[in-house]
Amino acid sequence: MVAPSLQALAKKLFVVGGTGGVGFQVCKVAVARGWDVTSLSRRGKPTLTEANQKDFAAPQGWALKVNWAQGDSLNPSTYKEAIAGTDSVVHTVGLLLEDNYKEILHSQNFDELSKSVQTAIRGQNPLDTGKAPKSGLTYERVNRDTAITVANEAAKEGISSFAFVSAAFAPPMVPNRYVTTKREAETALLTHPAGFRSIIFRPGFLSTPERPITLPLAGLLQVSSAILGDSVRGTIPFAQALSTPPLEMETLARAIVNSLENPEVRGIVDVEGIAELANNPHTKNVGASKKTIEEENKQPKDGKLE
Repeated sequence: MVAPSLQALAKKLFVVGGTGGVGFQVCKVAVARGWDVTSLSRRGKPTLTEANQKDFAAPQGWALKVNWAQGDSLNPSTYKEAIAGTDSVVHTVGLLLEDNYKEILHSQNFDELSKSVQTAIRGQNPLDTGKAPKSGLTYERVNRDTAITVANEAAKEGISSFAFVSAAFAPPMVPNRYVTTKREAETALLTHPAGFRSIIFRPGFLSTPERPITLPLAGLLQVSSAILGDSVRGTIPFAQALSTPPLEMETLARAIVNSLENPEVRGIVDVEGIAELANNPHTKNVGASKKTIEEENKQPKDGKLE
């Protein structure tokens, strides 16, 4: 077990989406560092699986040290007590597809993945941005509004930092609203009147052994990104996906917790910065200024500045 960081002792961490893949790893890493961790999700305590059952079985298991709060991140009254006294917030909630996204993410093999994707496409064309999703969950509500709502509530507690898991790009066949709503949330956090330190993480594809379907895809992307490098990155979404190195969720989680304990880190952290920060907690200059987003907003689709 990692020795608790002196900087983290007695500090309270509020993880939005702590029962999800990245959020679960953040909770695990933070507890090992000595943080007082509260997770917020709609279901509260995570569902036990073969992968994490042992974390709850042992009397001293790290998961037993987490306050698994149940609530709606868009409704502050449901987590007002849970967020009280919070020092830092980590927002890991995100919506990839507006229908069937949970089934897709938790597919255990290629057959399940194929069926889930086909069902999503039949139920709603992912390129038809004018059609409301059956689930009622939208990119605007989940990717953007949950972050802004929690940030406003956390600001009342005088938080020092807010880490937001964004995305490097919109994956192929995923509407561009997926990433534009992430960017809108980024801008709101970086320019929040409360003035807390915002750290924006922009990973590419994320894998974890707990979701077996992600492992072979990560292997393929590792090879393609090594071959293509930066030569095609930033051209078309498919090329960007192939040229961006994948990351393990545990790596992203370590980078997130390290950023909270490193006051030098702020702004946008890209894939390379995430890997550097995960391995070197005292690194500097991996986060960009909010000017980066301002410059991006000035760029039209042809990539030329206005």
